[in-house]
Amino acid sequence: MAREWMREAREKTGKTMATVAKELNISESYYCTIENGQRMRRLDIQFAMALADALRIPIKRILDEEAK
Repeated sequence: MAREWMREAREKTGKTMATVAKELNISESYYCTIENGQRMRRLDIQFAMALADALRIPIKRILDEEAK
């Protein structure tokens, strides 16, 4: 279950996986597994809030996408 919405939001900001990972203070490989749906099947709220900031999207969009 890849998180296409995450990839699209990241690409819309013009950021690489490495850039977002650095902003989230995690490794690029770990970020990649999250975006590809292999890790963190359920995003915790603190991570979701940091992700919203990094991707410049509302937290509500993340919550809505994750609820699907």
